[in-house]
Amino acid sequence: MVSHNIEGKRTNIAASKTTFHEHSIHPEQVEAVRHTLLPIEKALVVGTFFAILKDPTRLQVLYALLHAPAKELCVCDLAAGLGRDDTTISHQLRLLRNQRVVTMRKEGRIVYYRLLDEHIRELLELVLSHIKET
Repeated sequence: MVSHNIEGKRTNIAASKTTFHEHSIHPEQVEAVRHTLLPIEKALVVGTFFAILKDPTRLQVLYALLHAPAKELCVCDLAAGLGRDDTTISHQLRLLRNQRVVTMRKEGRIVYYRLLDEHIRELLELVLSHIKET
């Protein structure tokens, strides 16, 4: 089975299903790991989701949306606030929208973006809280 990661690179899922037989100290723990193993297909989806967050510009966009007074911002306000051009911000927002991190609405010719849902908001807040602890 072949999948594509966020950069569009092909990943061979079947090749990553290699089985290793190692000596274990705690067979019940090994069995528990095998019983709750995250399927590779799902791991790739989760990895792709987190990969979208590794870009500093995208994180700045998300942080701005997280703290926007109206919980949404138009592209031009985001670009001006971040000191970037509209094209760069639009590109980053398109990537975030494709990964279902943000959503948009149009009002005439103006496009407004906001975080997709409360899960995204909570995830960002949790990560920011975790970073403050270290």
